Amino acid sequence: MNFPQIRLSSQRATLKIETQPASQSLEQPKARQSIQQPKADVTIRQRPGKLTIDQTNARHNLGLKSSQERTRETAVHVRKALLEGIARASVEGDELMQIEQGGSPIADQAARNAVWNFYYQPGGMPAYDLVGLKYHVQRPDIHVTPNAPVIETVPQNLRHDYKPGEVNISMSKYASLDLDFVNLTYKGYQFETEI
Repeated sequence: MNFPQIRLSSQRATLKIETQPASQSLEQPKARQSIQQPKADVTIRQRPGKLTIDQTNARHNLGLKSSQERTRETAVHVRKALLEGIARASVEGDELMQIEQGGSPIADQAARNAVWNFYYQPGGMPAYDLVGLKYHVQRPDIHVTPNAPVIETVPQNLRHDYKPGEVNISMSKYASLDLDFVNLTYKGYQFETEI
């Protein structure tokens, strides 16, 4: 026996989801920096040295002497001559005391003392070694004032690029429902069947 049947055939809906990940980029530019080092302030004060030149020995070598030096030399010479005269007188006195031993001490003494011998030494040329040089060095006064470096820094902003992700949802298949009528006839607005 054929019973009337209504057959239902359905299909579920399916969704299609597409995603695109977010992208992000970060960039940190280097800061702009300027460094200047000013020169230090230096002050140097050099006091002149003291030079002393002593030409006394060179002038004496030429015979150019002061009255004080001449007087001193004359006193030394006179003292020496006096001592030599005393020694000569003593020797001659001893010779005369022994006149009885023969000889002619008076004639000998007269011959020796008849000639006046003297020695004069003229001044020579001045030599480098006779000039006294003394130089007193003065230390320089050095003052240094360092200057601090001038540093200027301009920071750069961070570059941040962000692209958000996307999610696209669409229907891959729509839901469907199929009706199939077995042993039923549709007439007008109703179904009829035969039993």
